[in-house]
Amino acid sequence: AVVSTQSTGEMREDCETYKKATECHEYAKLLIERLKKFREGFEQYKKNCYEFESGASCHDAGHMLLQGVKLKDGSVPIEKDVPAAAELFARACTTTNPRSCVPIARLLQFGKFMEKDYKKAFEFLSIGCHKQNTESCFAKANCYLQGTGVEQDYSKAIPLLEQGCLRGHHRSCHNLGVLYYHGEGVDKDLNKFKLYNEKAQIFRFQKNPFKGNEEQHISSGPTAH
Repeated sequence: AVVSTQSTGEMREDCETYKKATECHEYAKLLIERLKKFREGFEQYKKNCYEFESGASCHDAGHMLLQGVKLKDGSVPIEKDVPAAAELFARACTTTNPRSCVPIARLLQFGKFMEKDYKKAFEFLSIGCHKQNTESCFAKANCYLQGTGVEQDYSKAIPLLEQGCLRGHHRSCHNLGVLYYHGEGVDKDLNKFKLYNEKAQIFRFQKNPFKGNEEQHISSGPTAH
């Protein structure tokens, strides 16, 4: 659909007049997604992030920097800048957007574009999990299973996986099943393995709010996801 100049102007006016994170974030999205004004939208995201404490804008600006934006004509309105993306993810995670806690943790764990820091990664995941972000809780559980950035402790991982499974997160169900299959941190129980495996298969193909973040999991072993 074509966005009229008036509607664009109204959104800009709402942002400039009320200076609220939600209105300004939606204005930035309009610039990028519908008007294809990537640089202008990106700058609005950054302004929202730092001036209006918009975690959503910090998060989206971070993803733009993480990949960069290259258009079909070869122009590059947004250069890839992973350290800058990490800064935005960290800001979002510690303010109002726990979705950003997983990507900043991944960057710290993999250490390809910045120095590895497993302990700091675990701290970010703990923040996200405390704010009820299921992907953060899942990744935090896997840190406990592996002893990554924290002392290995199955007793702390299992409740996080159980909570995730109850919320329909299929990887949490799967990893619980794996633990019961091998008897790791729990008594070996093939019936529970089958139960959690069945739940994992059901949730895997259901539309749920965690599906978009599934690529952000952190492996907890050769047979766990």
